[in-house]
This record gives sequence, C-alpha cells and structure tokens, in this order.
Amino acid sequence: MDDMEQKKSVQKRQQLLAAALDVFSLYGFNGASLDEIARMADMHKSNIFYYYENKEALYVEVLTTVMQKWLAPLQTLETELEPTEALTHYLMTKIELSRTQPKASKLFALEIIQGAPHISTILKGPLKKLFKRKARVIQGWQEQGKISDKIDPELLIINIWGLTQHYADFGAQIEMVTGKSLRNKSMYQRMIAHSIHVTLYGVLPRGS
Repeated sequence: MDDMEQKKSVQKRQQLLAAALDVFSLYGFNGASLDEIARMADMHKSNIFYYYENKEALYVEVLTTVMQKWLAPLQTLETELEPTEALTHYLMTKIELSRTQPKASKLFALEIIQGAPHISTILKGPLKKLFKRKARVIQGWQEQGKISDKIDPELLIINIWGLTQHYADFGAQIEMVTGKSLRNKSMYQRMIAHSIHVTLYGVLPRGS
C-alpha cells in the first residue's frame, strides 16, 4: 500500500469511527445497526468488515477511543502540582470535553448503565489502576495539608466525573430547564466558574 492509499484508508477508518460514534451514542450497542453506520459513513456495509471483524469489535474500538480521550485529563493530576491549579485545570478540561464531545460521554454512559458488558476488563484493569493512583495523589495533597482531610480522595474523583459529565449526558434537561446549553458562551463560562468554586470550596482547608 503506497502513502496515498494508506492515507485514504486512515481517513476512511476515521470516517467510519465517527459514524459509529453517532449511531452507537443514540441507540447503544444492541439498538445500533451496521447498515445505519455504513450509510452515515458513506460506505458499503461490506467495507466495515475490511476494518473490523464484527459489530462488537467496532463498538469496542469506539468505546476505547472515547475512554482514552475522557481519561486523559485525569493523567495530569500529580502530587507536585498545587491542588488548586491541578483541579481547576481538570474541571475546565472535563467541561470542555462535555461541550465539544457530548456523544462520547453519552456512549460511555449507555455502556455503564448496561453493566459495562463490553469493557469490564478495561474498567477493572487499566482504569482501576489509574483511579487508585490518582486517589493517592489527592491523599498526598492531604498529607501536605493542602486540602481538607475530610475529603475522600476516591469519591472526589467520582464527584468530579458526575459534575462535569452531567453537562453532556443530561444536556437536553439542562437546556430545557435553564433555556441555555453549553453552546451558549455565557452559560459555558457560568458552568465552569460554578464548578470550580463548588469543588475548591469543598476541598480546601478552611482559612485558605
């Protein structure tokens, strides 16, 4: 395969993954059809099998890509950083992902609601190790007296996941009750400011 053909193949695969994300995020694994994915990807259904063995292989690839993007910000939490700076950056990045990639969060939510049948090994393996490692980072901040010792490190991470991804997963509800979405600049800034204030107020030692 020459460079031109290889580039075209990569583009086609990315096109397929984007279409698959659109369809899977709407219907989940069971409700999605390869016919609809092929139609949205502007390719024949048989071409899908050039890249993936079956529907499940395509689904797992999409989910894995989503997880890598959504978990990347968590990697940035390190003990040597100041918690105010690190947590602020983490919150802002997560809300930005909710604004720009809501379908990715919705797809992940659908999989988790169903008991994570396709990615349980990832959750119990790599994700669990990352989660535990970053909880120890927060515990390190506690030992340094930089955040309250009343905070549960593991639950803080889970709370931030819930706080930030809610904007993507329940975007329709937010827009209906407030009249605005993350696409609205003032609402976006309002969400960031509020999330940072609530989180930092809750974790910083009193008097900070």
